[in-house]
Amino acid sequence: MLSENIRTVGADRPIAGRVSLAQGVYGTRGNLELVACDATDGLWVFWFNADAPDVPLETPEVPPGQWSGGLAFASGARYRDAQIVQSTLGPDHLEVLALTDVGVLESWYWSPGPGFQCRAVHAAASVRRFRLVHRDGILTADIERVDGTTAILTSGGERYPDRIWEAVDGTPDVDDPSADEMLRAHGIRDVVEGTARAARSTRDGGTTELTWRDRDGGIRHLGIPD
Repeated sequence: MLSENIRTVGADRPIAGRVSLAQGVYGTRGNLELVACDATDGLWVFWFNADAPDVPLETPEVPPGQWSGGLAFASGARYRDAQIVQSTLGPDHLEVLALTDVGVLESWYWSPGPGFQCRAVHAAASVRRFRLVHRDGILTADIERVDGTTAILTSGGERYPDRIWEAVDGTPDVDDPSADEMLRAHGIRDVVEGTARAARSTRDGGTTELTWRDRDGGIRHLGIPD
């Protein structure tokens, strides 16, 4: 049964808001990276060891098929949403957009050594919701502002690691109902409304990685192979 494969992430962490998952390039098969908002201060990042059981462990505390215990960052602000993607720039840096309680959409990136760093220039202000997409080093953020207006913002890699955000024409798409639909289709009902997200990975020949929060506040993860 699929329910037997549901994993708990950060069981002892006080989490709020939505979580976001992306497949990274680290490990032999591309580990999963997950970012979540702390209930009172800052953000958490967790990673899933996607390596095969017979691969020598680089970090013995996280065996294959398990999630890490979590690393806190971005202290000093309270967040209500954050999204993570694997970048092709850096090389292989991670990109995070994080929405503070006061509507500031901050731009963060992770690199080996310094870890997560917040850029001096934010992506946007007065934001209610957003959706982040990455393609070939270009980030696109569909945003809905507090006043109900929407916009599409993009940022290329010309000044990387700095990022300049510019508005472009198009129809923003902040919502993605696919995760909720898949959870319902597989009989999973213990889901806090608005917290489900879906991401693709290459695990097991292609997997849809579903994340959500249950009604007890915990983070749940389920991979559904193609």
